[in-house]
Amino acid sequence: MKSIGAIIVAASMAEAGSSNTLLFPEEDPLYYCHSDMTWGDIPSRKDKSDAKPERVVVFGRHGARVLTRDLTCWEGDDTEYMCPVATYYGFINSPSEGTGVGWTRLAGKRMMLKGNCTYGQVVEPGIQQHLLNGEALRKAYAKPLELGEAPLEPQVMFRSTEFTRTIHSAQALAMGLFPNIQQYGPDSLDIVIDDLDVDSMTPKPRVCPRLADSLDTFLESPEALKRTYASTLERKLIGLTSGRYDEFNTNDPKKMDGLYSGMLDCLMSHLCSTVPSTSRDVPYGLGPGSPLLKRISDQATYWDLLQYNSSAESRRLAFGPFIRDVLEDLDLPDRRLSVYIGHDTGPTSVFTAALDLTWMDSHHKCANYWPTFAAMRILEIYDDNQARWLFNGRVASVDAIEECRGKETCSFDKMYNYLAEMIPSELECNGPPENHHGHLRFSH
Repeated sequence: MKSIGAIIVAASMAEAGSSNTLLFPEEDPLYYCHSDMTWGDIPSRKDKSDAKPERVVVFGRHGARVLTRDLTCWEGDDTEYMCPVATYYGFINSPSEGTGVGWTRLAGKRMMLKGNCTYGQVVEPGIQQHLLNGEALRKAYAKPLELGEAPLEPQVMFRSTEFTRTIHSAQALAMGLFPNIQQYGPDSLDIVIDDLDVDSMTPKPRVCPRLADSLDTFLESPEALKRTYASTLERKLIGLTSGRYDEFNTNDPKKMDGLYSGMLDCLMSHLCSTVPSTSRDVPYGLGPGSPLLKRISDQATYWDLLQYNSSAESRRLAFGPFIRDVLEDLDLPDRRLSVYIGHDTGPTSVFTAALDLTWMDSHHKCANYWPTFAAMRILEIYDDNQARWLFNGRVASVDAIEECRGKETCSFDKMYNYLAEMIPSELECNGPPENHHGHLRFSH
């Protein structure tokens, strides 16, 4: 066992930070915060500038939010969070604010963080992030897609998970995309919202039951065990500096996701300037620029998100159900724009992993980085039958398909067919049906 002295030395090294210069924004863990608030203008195609987009699909994560549960982040943490966005069906000035009888969601004490925020509530900067996303989308696509002044079906479709933070984010994006939407009344924005138990936007065994077995196989694999034991020292350090030593002093792979993703959520809720709070203080060795903060971010991404990408079977069972939904939407002839707003686990991470999307400027795999607040992945389909992906304003190549690797665009047909092959059958998802004989009696 490493001595306490060695751990303290490691803490000092972590607090000193890394001297390496960051060449690309995703190399900084605080990229998560999206402090710039906007991804900038959507770039034009370089290979064929006269090609026009005919279809656009947007996959987004909700805007900046507070902690999703009342975690004990570390000893002595008394941070309070501020949330002026309170209206349940619509934040202030949103299309649905003040409609009907008008009501505000009041959370019971079991759903309140210190301050005036409910668990996971989107904050004002998070609303602004998606307003700016919507404005960028309108600037790039309103004219070529002939979107008009309101999001009318079947040309436009919005879909959100069943969470207030994602619904608010979808509303904010719609306001940026359609700035005159309020003139069309409170019923001008329709949002598809599936029940949480059947929503395919985030991978879950409730949608594809055999996914649970596939994930268990991963957690019991030599790779998972090796990675767990290799990070023993860093967890001891995290435990000591946070006052949660007993929790982090474990080598159980099944606990790694909760430990690392929970600590990442704690740290970003304190460090991000886009999350209004009363304190930016974090434990010694976990501050901005520290190697240990980067390690926590990388480990959380691995255990929480990349577990679904651990094998071909896991990818099919985790991503296939949502891919089916998206391809069915792409088959609708009158659709021009589809917007899906969800979480880090989905839909923002589904296609980055399924298609091995890779930033062309940095050559970094998009799936290896935790999705930022208000992350925006855009699929453009052009009139020359080419498809292009953008991830937070930067072009990403489809490296899963050999012919598209390292290229700005990819044949839409090749990409469509590749994705269609990832859709699992009902038998693959549910397993063979149980053979029930009931109470029949047999004579022998």
